[in-house]
Amino acid sequence: MKSMKLMAERLGRPVVWVAGVQKRFGLPVLESYPEGYESFLRKIVHLRVLGVSEETLREFWAIERKLIDVLHLDPQSSPTWMVDACAFESDPDRRLLLSNIDLGSPLLATDLQIGLNFAATSTELFAVKEMGEDALRLISDYRTRLPAIRSSVASESRILRAALKWGKGLIVSTGM
Repeated sequence: MKSMKLMAERLGRPVVWVAGVQKRFGLPVLESYPEGYESFLRKIVHLRVLGVSEETLREFWAIERKLIDVLHLDPQSSPTWMVDACAFESDPDRRLLLSNIDLGSPLLATDLQIGLNFAATSTELFAVKEMGEDALRLISDYRTRLPAIRSSVASESRILRAALKWGKGLIVSTGM
């Protein structure tokens, strides 16, 4: 567990940046923060450096949160449950991009889980689509947005590698 000040230093960002991200992403403000919290913020920093806009990340985060809620993947065992999985090893095929929560099946699978019957008739007064979120629609939206983020990351990665290569030559020539 670490303080916000230490976490901000480790991220190379000012405390005010961390506080802003907490507010804009709806993250809890605590006295001390677990490893997953810092890992989530680091992921935001890296994606921003790799050319993904904060607006895109906030929209993607909203979809992830809804998906987690609709699929009941939220253990809510801690106040930071939504980012705790970021401390675990990432698996881009099975885990959500930002929260790193395991879906239990590949992201690009066409089924959620064997045996789930999403076509069952509802005993509710209104249809599910009229009442709120639909898991299949959320997964489709997630799958539509993910390639754009991955494409942006790949494009910017090439540019950053070229800049680092150029920068090494600059450091050598100045004697640093």
